[in-house]
Amino acid sequence: MMTYQTGDGIFEILTFAHDGKSGNVHTVNAKKKICSCEKWKNYHMSCSHCIKFCGIRGIEPNTYVSKYYTTKLYKQTYSGKFYPMGDERYWSSAPFILVANIEYMRTSGVEERTRLKNDMDIALARMARKCSNCKETGHTKPRCPRRAQ
Repeated sequence: MMTYQTGDGIFEILTFAHDGKSGNVHTVNAKKKICSCEKWKNYHMSCSHCIKFCGIRGIEPNTYVSKYYTTKLYKQTYSGKFYPMGDERYWSSAPFILVANIEYMRTSGVEERTRLKNDMDIALARMARKCSNCKETGHTKPRCPRRAQ
């Protein structure tokens, strides 16, 4: 990883791929606690780019972890009472109808291929099929009208 400071509390972190080539550039804004990879925003936990930034600035990365990951709040979450649900027959009916999302339902048949075809995949114009029995075009040996004769 390489780091460049672009402004006040804003850093660009350049990550390299395993082969040493290419890579991604991520922008870390320490004041707003955001990173362009969005892991910081989604998980409320320091991403690798934030940890690199903290290492440069000499800051403990744990200071950028959300308070919801503390032991105190974890225990508080489960401190309430949980009551058993009982048998499903005694549940009250739902005030809505559950409708499945058609986009995510499985369909029958063979799955459609998603590979894009290129010039090599396009078949050349086929020659007309010729019967090996009577040598005429338009049919093949199993459907030859002279075969029955």
